[in-house]
Amino acid sequence: MKNVALKKECLRRATLVADWLVAGQISDRESADRGRYIYMLPVRGEKARTHYTTNWTTGMTAISMLMAWRRTGKKEYIASVGTAIGYLKSLQCFDPRNKAAIGTFVEESPQSEGCHPRDALSAAWGFLQLHMAMGNHNDLWRAQLFADWFSKHAVKNNYPAWTFYTRPGKPPYWQLGSFHGGSPLFFFDLYTVTKQEKWKRLGLKICDRWIELFLKDDGSIRIEIDPDTGRDMTGTGPNTGHIGWQDMHKLNDDFTTLALMRAYKLTGRKHYREAATRYFDWVLSVQRPDGAFGAIPVNSGCASLIVELLDFAKLTGRKRYLEACMKSVPHFFSLQELKLKEPQFHGGFYCVDEVYTHNQKATLGARTSAYALAALLKLEGGMKYRGYTA
Repeated sequence: MKNVALKKECLRRATLVADWLVAGQISDRESADRGRYIYMLPVRGEKARTHYTTNWTTGMTAISMLMAWRRTGKKEYIASVGTAIGYLKSLQCFDPRNKAAIGTFVEESPQSEGCHPRDALSAAWGFLQLHMAMGNHNDLWRAQLFADWFSKHAVKNNYPAWTFYTRPGKPPYWQLGSFHGGSPLFFFDLYTVTKQEKWKRLGLKICDRWIELFLKDDGSIRIEIDPDTGRDMTGTGPNTGHIGWQDMHKLNDDFTTLALMRAYKLTGRKHYREAATRYFDWVLSVQRPDGAFGAIPVNSGCASLIVELLDFAKLTGRKRYLEACMKSVPHFFSLQELKLKEPQFHGGFYCVDEVYTHNQKATLGARTSAYALAALLKLEGGMKYRGYTA
């Protein structure tokens, strides 16, 4: 990107969202919640309580904050990462009486009785990325311990579980979710660090299974599949919130395409690049005149697609992907709260509410804000990053 003014604006906005994340992070040393960021903060509409990040959003936000620290050198950003990592340490299981759970990260607090393995992976990813940035081998040890747990207890038929329960005797929930398409990126990063082929193999197996299960002929994706019948469960669920959650993942692919691009880079196998191409061509087919993607735009998807399209344009050299990315920037910018000057609001990005209402500006949240921070830094292009990168 050569537009100097736009580069400066991206860095300015990135600093604002990073400052917003720091301002909302729990810092009370007497609180077991210390380190959690704001996950949902109502700004407009019906009053609702503020929610704070869990294992996965804390891990992914920490990765974005690492990027911000590397770009700006601001001490408060790396301090924020350290505080977030402290919270995540409290979630990792070490009970020797429950060997099947050792290494995973429970969902919200040490009292949680399980996790979604993709969420736990995002927590472990925070440790791995911190090791990649700082070289602390204790962080790598925690990430490896998690990877060992994941490979032994959270994968069946080359695809990960939806939910794992730490309560002994309660089996995992093996419903198939498209969101695991991004999980291989963690294992590819771990392979890069350790050079252990088993992590690359595991990542590739998950990529292959994802392509087989979820990618449709038109390039769109199934979101949820019954493992016993093979039935596509997309569009069905217990409530409107679940349907809204499914709709979100049609355009926020949980960085599946980054994983497919990395798989292609690692192996040279064209079917990974072709799978990513099919998805991105579908995404471009649903881009609106205002630059947003989808009939009902997904706020977090606006950010994640910028991250992905930038890398795919670079990988393929095709201008259409970069042009679509840049066309989406004005809509993406519109999701950042800049009018309200209070620190708890200023700089944050609007996300979904508790029932996954899309295309609204009522609730600020870490999901969109963390992805937006990465997207802004990659748009600015001031340096190369390891986080959120194919």
